[in-house]
Amino acid sequence: MAKSMDKVPQADGTYKWEMVEITQQYLAERAAKEEALANGTPFPGTEAEPKPKTTRRKKSTKVEESTNS
Repeated sequence: MAKSMDKVPQADGTYKWEMVEITQQYLAERAAKEEALANGTPFPGTEAEPKPKTTRRKKSTKVEESTNS
């Protein structure tokens, strides 16, 4: 099938131009994404990704090297 250029909504609230096949399924998905953007909810079918745990670095200690020559 032929593809067309379309503005596809992104999860961060912006749009991106992409080549897509315009089908009934695509139009239904796009309508759901547009509604989610308007309501400020996550896109359908995507889970809110948990933030990765960060580990604190230990304070480094000064290491002195002996200069035996």
